[in-house]
Amino acid sequence: MPHLCAGWRASGPAGLSGPPAAGERRQLFLRAPDRRYGGQRRDDCPRSLREPRGTARHQSRDPASAGDFRRRPGQRPGLGHHGSADPGRARGGARAPFAAPHAWQAEPITRAKGKGATRPVANPASVSEQVGTVRDATEEQAAEAVGLALAAQPAWAARPVGERAAILRGIADLYETHAAEFFALATREAGKTLADGIAEVREAVDFLRYYANEARQAEKDTAARGVIVCISPWNFPLAIFTGQIAAALVTGNTVIAKPAEQTSLIAARAVVLMHEAGIPQDVIQLLTGDGPTVGGPLTADPRIAGVCFTGSTEVARLIEGQLARNAAPDAMLIAETGGLNAMIVDSTALPEQAVRDIVASAFQSAGQRCSALRMLYVQKDVEKRVLEMLEGAMHALTVGDPWEISTDVGPVIDSEALEGIAGYNRRMTDQGRLITALDAPQGGRHVAPAAFRVSGIDELEREVFGPVLHVASFDADAIDEVISAVNAKGYGLTFGLHTRIDARAQHIIDRVHAGNIYVNRNQIGAIVGSQPFGGEGLSGTGPKAGGPHYLRRFRRAIPDTVASAEGSVLSTDFVASLMPQRDGAWVGRSDRLAALRRLLRGKATEAMAAAAALDQGPVDLPGPTGEGNTLMLTPRGAVLCLGADEPALLAQAVQALAVGNVVLAVHPDASRILKPLLGQGLPVAAADGVIDPASLKSLPLDAVAAGGDDGWLRALRLALAGRSGPIVPLITEALYPAAYVHERAICVDTTAAGGNASLLAAV
Repeated sequence: MPHLCAGWRASGPAGLSGPPAAGERRQLFLRAPDRRYGGQRRDDCPRSLREPRGTARHQSRDPASAGDFRRRPGQRPGLGHHGSADPGRARGGARAPFAAPHAWQAEPITRAKGKGATRPVANPASVSEQVGTVRDATEEQAAEAVGLALAAQPAWAARPVGERAAILRGIADLYETHAAEFFALATREAGKTLADGIAEVREAVDFLRYYANEARQAEKDTAARGVIVCISPWNFPLAIFTGQIAAALVTGNTVIAKPAEQTSLIAARAVVLMHEAGIPQDVIQLLTGDGPTVGGPLTADPRIAGVCFTGSTEVARLIEGQLARNAAPDAMLIAETGGLNAMIVDSTALPEQAVRDIVASAFQSAGQRCSALRMLYVQKDVEKRVLEMLEGAMHALTVGDPWEISTDVGPVIDSEALEGIAGYNRRMTDQGRLITALDAPQGGRHVAPAAFRVSGIDELEREVFGPVLHVASFDADAIDEVISAVNAKGYGLTFGLHTRIDARAQHIIDRVHAGNIYVNRNQIGAIVGSQPFGGEGLSGTGPKAGGPHYLRRFRRAIPDTVASAEGSVLSTDFVASLMPQRDGAWVGRSDRLAALRRLLRGKATEAMAAAAALDQGPVDLPGPTGEGNTLMLTPRGAVLCLGADEPALLAQAVQALAVGNVVLAVHPDASRILKPLLGQGLPVAAADGVIDPASLKSLPLDAVAAGGDDGWLRALRLALAGRSGPIVPLITEALYPAAYVHERAICVDTTAAGGNASLLAAV
């Protein structure tokens, strides 16, 4: 694998001779930069990621005004909010018109008829304060809304992509104009601090502008899918909500958005602004309500073309089952589902920097981020010092009302979360695991940030979605065991590493299975266009939001109607015995395309061209000075190819092999079709016959590429949906090499220097 860590300093001044005093800890913590709040100054962005200079908006806005929340040159906002890191007291003051007792009302935004129950919305930091009311949709409304969206989709898709993109940019402008109201909603409805609210709006605007700029490229030789259901979470109630919708709309689809029940007010305000910017009423509809009444019926509706979902792995599996049973076999599912995220701190790391990033990663946003740090591994040589500093930094945090600018950690979202996390903390404390914990204020849904000692990630049965950190130690020679344990859990969202050794960093990057890897910085800040975000395995399906491959997934190639292959049904055990083992040597070869080209001698030219056009990286992405951002594509693993005819089967095998996968091709004539590739040292095998779809429930595979009639494809997808573990994709497009890979985004703080120089030579 190409080296990703070039340019680091492998040595530097020795660390402090002793831990800093409490006051110094506080200052270290407050000065910590957090890229989530703008990892690059606006003027550092390439022009493709920002609006043209000279526009009226660019000329007329006062950077100090509440409506403009962009960071001025030199500002580097962090989790703290004092001195130069202040996100703007003027911005905080701009929320004043929306302070209590101001209240909002939300209801379904659709022409579909219906009137569900109305419920109050309480401030999670002060449950006696009512933020507003929400009237929910009915199941009948959901069904009618799908019909309206279906009727509106052809006209919307027929509009030039430039027009659709321009409307997205208009929404971004309106979001900026109404930023202060969004800040207030983020705090009073979702419990976010002002800094988190600023980040929320900034990320939503970034999604709108980035997808507007990328849309034209996704149009080539594809068509919009149809009606997309977008189901978004409460922890990023504007950013993820907007990103899902923007991607679907700009690619020519119509959208039915179902926000989280806890954060429907901010979603409704956003949809009002989308309509104001020019999105037709039936093209984006909002249906408020719960899963059983609204979400379930929407995802089970056979007329929808796909679902974009952020939430739990369990719900993602339920949605995949609904799509497999009811929707077209090629219906889209994009799911981002969280994880058990780990960080390794070795003996060469600068403790002050590591502790700064541990605290931000574990406790910012009250730990309510999919990317948050859950499992910290500290090398035994520096364990005592790091934990002493960690305890001091934690006790420097202020837990309280996020409306106050002095607050670092706000409430958790609802009573269920409060009771679950508090109960877990009590059980861990009773077991003698507590390292340290803060006091939680009364009157709101506050949970005391806590750190607990465990032996390793094996002890974590599930993700505790709150301000809870688990800590384990490791010996220097056991680092590969740590990586194996992390990978074995099956999740793969974020991973953090603090080290000053280039070779060690590269070693870990090459082995850890995580969609976003952060080196010598915190692991919660993903900037649109710079750090595309999303996981693999139990952490999601891909592609990454805010990245170059995302929009293409909302489009589809026009399929050819092909009869399914017919032949002798092969036993599951026989098929399993033929699947090649994962081949590290094949993955590491840089001449895979050349090798395939030599063997095929002019065959499968379209598939070869498509694979050659896919840049597997490393690709440098934009970022500020001192930060390196890289995107790489890695093979999914074992791919089963079930093409219905010779061209389809060969194209599938070529695309899968070209990006580094191992391949088993099953077709009545597979041995003949793949003869040029067999016995040539490639990780490919062939089986003559057809499979029983039920065998897909147990075969060792990571993706299935198939062709044939809808009945055959539906049977395959139903079988895949019945598997335990990660969702295995069914690839039905003839030419889509990006479907055969995972994306890995690596972010490195290249300014990092220092560490214990005496330990560098010993490691």
